[in-house]
Amino acid sequence: MTGILGFMPFAGEPAADRTDAFGLAVDYFSWFGSVLLRRLEGLTFEQQTASVVPTGWSALGLLKHSAATRRFWIRHVFAGGDVDFTWPGSPELEWEVSSDDTAERIVGFFRFEHAHAVEVLRGGDPEDVAVRDYGSGVRPTLAWILLHLLQDSARHAGHLDISRELTDGSTHLD
Repeated sequence: MTGILGFMPFAGEPAADRTDAFGLAVDYFSWFGSVLLRRLEGLTFEQQTASVVPTGWSALGLLKHSAATRRFWIRHVFAGGDVDFTWPGSPELEWEVSSDDTAERIVGFFRFEHAHAVEVLRGGDPEDVAVRDYGSGVRPTLAWILLHLLQDSARHAGHLDISRELTDGSTHLD
């Protein structure tokens, strides 16, 4: 059975007996993708786009940002692709839900970028080096990119936990 956002419920965290650190981190990154989506499940479009924090981001805007983050690190930095970010002038615009955006469009964007990132990570070697640096002068390894994306996903899942509780009181979203 799928929810309104069109994803299958995830069975839970990766297996507790895993010993391959890189593979386990990829599994956690993959799992956090489903966690981010589940935090929007059951909310109306109005609730998904309303901000409950002083900085003004919305739950759906955070998901859009998370998709753009995956696109940046995997497609642009790691693979060296020429990526159209479609938010000229300001990276803050990737957080905004425009009048052209729908929940389906943003969720689809996230699912596409997340699935691509997981595929690249599963097929890569932790010691693979990115084609580009990201402004630091250092081209990061795939292991570094994975851990950066993993911590970003975990942090944003926590943000969405708080946003969801402030929106409708939900606290048990596993």
